[in-house]
Amino acid sequence: MVLLTNIPARNPGTLTGPGNNTWLLDGARPTLIDAGVGHPEHLDELARHLAGRPLALVLVTHAHPDHASGVPALRQRWPSVAVHKWPAADAPHLEPLHDGEQVSAGDALLKVIHTPGHAVDHVCFWEPQSRGLFCGDMMTATTTIMVPPAARGGSLSDYLASLKRLSALDPEVAWPGHGPVIGDPVGRVAEYLVHRAERERQVLACLDQGVTDLDGIVAMVYADTPRDLWPAARLTVEALLERLGRNVKRGSQ
Repeated sequence: MVLLTNIPARNPGTLTGPGNNTWLLDGARPTLIDAGVGHPEHLDELARHLAGRPLALVLVTHAHPDHASGVPALRQRWPSVAVHKWPAADAPHLEPLHDGEQVSAGDALLKVIHTPGHAVDHVCFWEPQSRGLFCGDMMTATTTIMVPPAARGGSLSDYLASLKRLSALDPEVAWPGHGPVIGDPVGRVAEYLVHRAERERQVLACLDQGVTDLDGIVAMVYADTPRDLWPAARLTVEALLERLGRNVKRGSQ
């Protein structure tokens, strides 16, 4: 049984919603999934749950700041904590994770699943006993995921392949980096695949109509999306165009 508590990272925003989830697996080896941003209230709440025990391990799903920038603050509060993530040249001070590796966390044994797409270093953590998945930014219960182009570490083709890999695990529950717990992860992946296929059809329709400006495509495809989310939508359209092998004008951005 997984002894699990969500410790909110206290970083609300346009892309983070109410803020990140960080998941404390309690037990013999207290472990935090994702580091948050180092907000003092986050650290204080985590300390209250630990009740005087040290935090033993932090597992980082990927290096985006809302998931990883809290590492220095966690290390300052708990100097002996180990921090593991997928290897990256800009994080040589962290212990590397490897696909298929098993990691002791809390009272559980987690399997590392490399899931690139949203980020090249993205991993999920699979707990087979509960059939539970710590899915980071692979999915949420309420929104879609921004997938950036290759220049920003993303790949829509990789993301779709990673979704299918997670679905093949047949998880019963997923604990995401943002938003509520996902009670039907396989169904959610299916919804995502349908959504991405529809976006591809919409972008191809724009190209067929002679719209060859990136911002013009975003304005047509995301007309019902709040404009403050259009920069993220723009990156996702760039990633889709890369997948299609199509070039368009990118304007001044």
